[in-house]
Amino acid sequence: MPSLQERLDSGDVLIIDGGMGTELERRGIEMDGAAWAGAVAREHPEAIRAIHRDFIDAGADIIIANTYAAAPHVLRHAGIGKTEACNLNRISCAVAHETVRDAAADRSVLVAGSMSSFRAGLHLDTLPTDEEARASYGAQARVLADAGCDLIIAEMMLDPVISPRAIEAALETGLPVWVGLSARVAEDGAVMGFHQYAQDPFDTVLDACLLPGIQAAGIMHSDIDHTPPALAALKAKWSGPLFAYPHSGHFKMPSWQFDSVISPDDYATEARRYLAEGVQAIGGCCGLGPDHIAALKTALPAHLSN
Repeated sequence: MPSLQERLDSGDVLIIDGGMGTELERRGIEMDGAAWAGAVAREHPEAIRAIHRDFIDAGADIIIANTYAAAPHVLRHAGIGKTEACNLNRISCAVAHETVRDAAADRSVLVAGSMSSFRAGLHLDTLPTDEEARASYGAQARVLADAGCDLIIAEMMLDPVISPRAIEAALETGLPVWVGLSARVAEDGAVMGFHQYAQDPFDTVLDACLLPGIQAAGIMHSDIDHTPPALAALKAKWSGPLFAYPHSGHFKMPSWQFDSVISPDDYATEARRYLAEGVQAIGGCCGLGPDHIAALKTALPAHLSN
């Protein structure tokens, strides 16, 4: 099987899966008030497995293990110690790999480990100190690597302070690292940071997070309408492989709200615009499920045009 780098070099268009946490919600799994979907592997590994299977059957080439909100410094606020936190990351990776073996024996599907800037309960006072972030992300990255992940995606990189610590830890594993950045567009059209960093220019986040050694960079967990301007800002500073997987709907802790989620066909139309901008890997984040991924598989070519 060709490596991930070889597939990127050859111009393969890769389909990433959709939002795991929001799909768990859609299927009735209760989210934790501090750790959202971070601890679901504790009691509902079969629900995670079923969602991975549905995304693989829909055509995903990359599935992301349910480790997005599972860094030890996040799970600590849900009453989970470091040892169990690492074990939950290990279980989530094992579930992903087992599903690939069961559902995709005849094709190459990669498993990505997720590390993120998620803060417990979405409260600013749960942001880790620099020392805690280094230790927590280092522990999580080692588990993801030891569990056999094919790559690590640093997701929702939105600030110049904590996010780089996740990327640094991921790079130390020697695995391919993709950096997923989140942004918003201000009323005056300026591309800005996300959430609590909304007053920081996005360029500040890019300068802090586009570290030497990363394999790909992209825009994810950003509103669909804000993704093209954010991609343009990214392309001004990054010439390597690009990816995109926006969200649709909105979040009200601890649950995603699905009332305004884009239709699969409309999202496929939007994704073709990303492809025209040179984006090589496309999927969905919060709110986008297997039907959206199936629409991408049908609508997108297998290779970038020359």
